[in-house]
Amino acid sequence: MSRLRSRALLVAVSVATVLGFDATAAQAGFTARAALPVTAGTVTVAPPSGLSTAGTRCTTTSYGWYSTRTMHATVSWQASPTRGVSGYQLTAVLANGTVHPIGTVPASTTTVSQSEDAALAEGARVRLTTLTSYGWTSTTVLTGALTC
Repeated sequence: MSRLRSRALLVAVSVATVLGFDATAAQAGFTARAALPVTAGTVTVAPPSGLSTAGTRCTTTSYGWYSTRTMHATVSWQASPTRGVSGYQLTAVLANGTVHPIGTVPASTTTVSQSEDAALAEGARVRLTTLTSYGWTSTTVLTGALTC
């Protein structure tokens, strides 16, 4: 390459650099956009209805000079209409605020009975959580306080 051509090329590259031209590979951008309609559904896990402690009763057993009271608690409900319900988890909230899991029952169960020392169970309230096969849950409000 001649000296004249070298200088001309150097001047051309310098001018291109000053003006902002880039000597790298060509770049292209796309501005066309396509919009697709997207819909999303939601699933709501309905809690069971009609949560009741009707039928709860207490008995007193005397042993001569002392006696004990036993609370026979009954909790019943109408099943959740949500598809995929796998069971229900019962939890007692004692009068002092302590949370005590009672147990889990299958979806076909709608009544549970349990007997406890009335001194411990007095004032407890029950909460029912609906469990589903896909991991979603729903919890009822607490029942009224259990009393003898």
